Amino acid sequence: MAIGKVELSFPSDKSMMLVLRLTAAGVLARAGLTVDVMDDVKLAVEEACNCLIGQECPPDRILCAFERKDRDLEISVCALGTEVGKCGMEEDELRVVRAILESMVSSVEIDQTGGWIRKISMKVALN
Repeated sequence: MAIGKVELSFPSDKSMMLVLRLTAAGVLARAGLTVDVMDDVKLAVEEACNCLIGQECPPDRILCAFERKDRDLEISVCALGTEVGKCGMEEDELRVVRAILESMVSSVEIDQTGGWIRKISMKVALN
C-alpha cells in the first residue's frame, strides 16, 4: 500500500515518545507490517530517538521520516538544531545501540560528526 513520505518534527523531549509511537503505528499499519514487526519497529524508532536525546548535547528537535522505497520502508531519525561538538556517545555505548537496533530492523546506519550522532537511518523489509 502506498504511504508516501511521512515526517514528524517534535521537541527533543522524552515526553513526546507517545506521539512518535502513535505516528509510527499508523505508518507501519499502512505499510502492511505484521503486529510483531510493527512492535519491533516502533521500539527501534523510539530507541533511536532516545539515543539522540540522550547525548550530552541533545538536539533542539527531532525529525523522524518514514518513506517507502521499492520493497523497503526507510526510516530516518535526525537531530536538528544543535552545534556539533565533542559531546556524543562513547564507542562502547554506540555499539550497544547499534546491536539493539539491528535486532529489530533489517539494516541500520548511524551518522556521526565529531562524535555526535546526527542521524540514524533504518530499513525494514516489506512483503
